Order: sequence, then structure tokens, then C-alpha cells
Amino acid sequence: MPTMAHATHAVDGIARLHLALPVRPDLARIPDLLGSAEAGWLGERVREADGSTREYACDLELPAGDMGPILFRKSAIVGLGEPALDGAGWLIPIEWHAATFKPLFPVFAGTLTVTERQVVLDGHYAPPGGRLGAVLDVALLNVAARGTGRWFLRKVAAALGS
Repeated sequence: MPTMAHATHAVDGIARLHLALPVRPDLARIPDLLGSAEAGWLGERVREADGSTREYACDLELPAGDMGPILFRKSAIVGLGEPALDGAGWLIPIEWHAATFKPLFPVFAGTLTVTERQVVLDGHYAPPGGRLGAVLDVALLNVAARGTGRWFLRKVAAALGS
């Protein structure tokens, strides 16, 4: 399994999440896989949020590290914007939030970038719980944010056939 680069930094209660996974995708497939109305690899389409964002119901997963095949799952809504071709690859706006018990879980907004060599998730999330949540995120909860982000990048890589 390739190693992922990652970093999180909390500033004023908002944490940055930056993860990268080496891949070798077929960039020509990006509009169909990440820009079509149907993204079965991600989950069930729930609605179109604002005309350019498509929302899907899925279970975000967090592997429990060294505890064996234990997986924590949380029902979430993932929004994907329209893919835009950039000089380096494709940029896709992305966001997610819990489908239930929203105040107890972080909200993420950022960009998914797919190049010929990697897929990158870059954005910010608001840890739940205000200032206390931000302190807990620095101490512990960012592990969950990174784990969920890594899981999502692997899911994207699998959909891209990498």
C-alpha cells in the first residue's frame, strides 16, 4: 500500500486536511466517474444541491488501525461539484457532512484534484464542539479526519481503476 502524505493544522477552530495518494488514473475517464449524475461507486444520489453540486448518501468509513478488521461507519452526504480541467489535471469541488446527528460530526469542504500521478484531497473541516472540539481535534480527533480522508482517497482510486 503506498504511503500518503498528510497534514492537519487547526487555526481558529478550523482544521486543514491535505492528503495525497499516488495513482495512475486514466484522466479521460474523470468526467464520467466524478462528473456524471450517477456515481454508483460513491453511493445513492439524493439530490442536486445548487445546480452544480450532486449529493450522494454513503457511509464514510474509518478503519480502526491495529485493532484488526474493525470499521467505524457514519452515514454521510457527500457533495461533488463539476470537474474542471486545470493545467495539472482535474479539480472537483467536494464537501461532506453527517447525514444524522450533524452537530456531533465535522463538516468538510475542499477540492479533490486528480492528476496523472496522484489524487489529492485538500480542504478544511470544522471539528464539532467549538473551541473544545478544536482542542480535542489537535490532540486526537484529527486522526479520525485523516483516516476518513485516506479511506475516501482509496475509494476514488479504486473507482479510477488505480
